[in-house]
Amino acid sequence: MSFAHHRKLFSCVFASLTAMHVGAASAQARKLTPEVLDAMQKVAAVYSMIQTDYVAPVEGPSVLTSCMKGMFKSLDEQSSYLDKEQFDDLLHPPSDVVGIGVEMVLRAGLPTVMSAIEGSAADKAGLRPRDYILEVDGRSMEEVELPDAIKALRGKAGSKVELVIRRPGEATNRSLSLTREQTYIKAVSSRRASFDIGYIRIRSLNNSTAPEVRTEFRKLQDARPLRGLVLDLRNSPGGLLTSSIELAAMFLQADAPIVSTQGRLPESNQAWTANRDEVLKNTMAKNDAWPEAMKTVPLVVLVNGGTASGAEIIAAALRDNNRAKLVGSKTFGRGSIQTIRPLAKDSAIKLTTAHYKTPSGRQLQGNGLDPDVQAPDVEHMEGAGTDGDVGMSKAIALLKAPS
Repeated sequence: MSFAHHRKLFSCVFASLTAMHVGAASAQARKLTPEVLDAMQKVAAVYSMIQTDYVAPVEGPSVLTSCMKGMFKSLDEQSSYLDKEQFDDLLHPPSDVVGIGVEMVLRAGLPTVMSAIEGSAADKAGLRPRDYILEVDGRSMEEVELPDAIKALRGKAGSKVELVIRRPGEATNRSLSLTREQTYIKAVSSRRASFDIGYIRIRSLNNSTAPEVRTEFRKLQDARPLRGLVLDLRNSPGGLLTSSIELAAMFLQADAPIVSTQGRLPESNQAWTANRDEVLKNTMAKNDAWPEAMKTVPLVVLVNGGTASGAEIIAAALRDNNRAKLVGSKTFGRGSIQTIRPLAKDSAIKLTTAHYKTPSGRQLQGNGLDPDVQAPDVEHMEGAGTDGDVGMSKAIALLKAPS
């Protein structure tokens, strides 16, 4: 194929890419440097040579799809190209399959456990935050895209799935056999501990979580005024940003900073405070009274490696505003926002567009939060908040100590 043909092909590719650029990006981002133009011309040349010289015919769209997927390898592990099957699964998740009750992200090119939902198959099998999943039913998970890894773990209720995992700090891999099952989450639970100290556990952050926390707090407080409160965010993988903000706001004085986001797009730069009127602008927020005692009750927050995303936002906001101390182990470090941008009816991209910043200006993504007081994790979360929970004991000791 002649160089002139390469140039013609490049012109077509360039025109389409430029049109996409002009429609979606700012004037600064639209600038294509000579180095970028040269690289784009090389892409067109490589594509045409594959089409003419490779030993066997190759479908052009599959080559270009691989090229687009490759672009995201130089970004982060949360950004990706979604092909037709992945995009369909995102829009229309299958209703007849279940998983093992685990939240995952990609780290070091492998699916990595962020949190095992209490009572789920993953929790029963002993999966822990930061466990790497090496194999699923004999298939290597190295370099597998996260949607495909999630799909591999799903199946019919009652079916078996075999895993090989690597736990950081261990020399040998572990083999686990799990039974897929539907997982049900009770978002909030509470109990009264010794010394008139309350305990509230938050497993997930949805539209009903904050009202449920207020309800549980009222029950604890009405029985007898609390001397202190332990808020347990261990193995809480987050959820809705609006829920995180509302929950933090309930424990903070008016207009205390909670979280901000930082990115290159104007809409990616926002900040939220403990402003009840702003919280209630969320149409899903429940307009019930916020107990005043929530803003003054002495507070300790339990965290661990499964405390991620929205749960980390709450923990950071309470500590940075000198409202609470953190007890436990280092949190996961998940604090980025992904935006889905459709390319056509059958594909899209998932692109990281912003990072969360704590009130002190710390970036959560990749960093996490170090606790003020170290405490070992409970073996299984069913034991959380009980007498055998060392983290709970240390939290109580902090709350009992003279201020």
